[in-house]
Amino acid sequence: MREYKLTALMAATSFLLCSGLMTNNRQMYWMACVLGALMGGAYLLVRRGVQQTTVQRHCPTELMEGETVDAQVVVATRARWGLLWVKAEETASAGLAVEPLPTEQDSPFTGVMHYRLTALRRGAQRLGPVYLTLSDPFGLFVRQERVDDTTEVLVLPRPIALPRWNWEGGGRGRLIASTLHGKRGEGTDWHGVRPYTPGDPLRRIHWRATARHGDWHVKEFEVSQLAPTVLALEQAPTWRADGEAYPDFDQAIRHLAWIILEAPRQGVSVILVGANLPEVRLTPESYTDPRALLRLLARLHPDADHSILDDLPRLIQQYGERYRIALFAPPQEYAVFHMRVQGYQAQGYAVEVYA
Repeated sequence: MREYKLTALMAATSFLLCSGLMTNNRQMYWMACVLGALMGGAYLLVRRGVQQTTVQRHCPTELMEGETVDAQVVVATRARWGLLWVKAEETASAGLAVEPLPTEQDSPFTGVMHYRLTALRRGAQRLGPVYLTLSDPFGLFVRQERVDDTTEVLVLPRPIALPRWNWEGGGRGRLIASTLHGKRGEGTDWHGVRPYTPGDPLRRIHWRATARHGDWHVKEFEVSQLAPTVLALEQAPTWRADGEAYPDFDQAIRHLAWIILEAPRQGVSVILVGANLPEVRLTPESYTDPRALLRLLARLHPDADHSILDDLPRLIQQYGERYRIALFAPPQEYAVFHMRVQGYQAQGYAVEVYA
């Protein structure tokens, strides 16, 4: 259709110009000049419009895995009176899904793109570049341009409970003792009550205190029997790779996120270590902003130059007497990790492997 319009205008301009030359009719000259100026102006408008175009995004910079939000891209041009029509198309990295939303306008050339953004995979993801389609109001000239404007969206890991995880035991001999004496769970020494925190088990509700204060209160147990935990994450690139993603590694990160967020409710202190990660001690102060901990986990990658097994003797020497050590390893490496920790388990150290 665009080619037909342009061909018709050019034919009309040529006809008027030739007719004016043959008949010496000035009106035909003026009409030919107007049509020529119209086509030339439309061409220059589209040609130079990209140089005066800016792109702005309205979207959150952080999302949780599986979260969906509405966002938009706004293209601003200096061309006035709506002479330059713009259609925007957003792109994103593999960890984000972009779904355009229908608009009420009849024409797609509005300069605003509404879309639904869904976070698929944790990590630093990218929005952009933006592909623009520019057109004059008559649809005579169309130009495709790419604007290298990008925005980073950090996708936080979604906490997923680890089925085999329990909070008891730890330290040299503690794992064996807990097996002999049964599960101690959250401890047996009750020493007071405190206000209810979302996530506290319902069995811990203290009904008398709840009735007395008028809001929910729970029993607080002595947590000295719950040993602090060292979470040792394998960061060597031995995880199963699926293109640029590591599905098993991402799943381990989700389990770590759950443990880290659940630890303060259980009264357990946690230390996070890795082959390529500085020691991170999670204190009560650090739990005031749980999303900061999730941001740390969101940016972890299996890019270490050695295995966490190389650091295991040091971890045993440094933490084995008091701490419980949980190794998070690739499923295909479980047998190797399990064989390495059996000797320490025989000595009474609480070392466990999760794959």
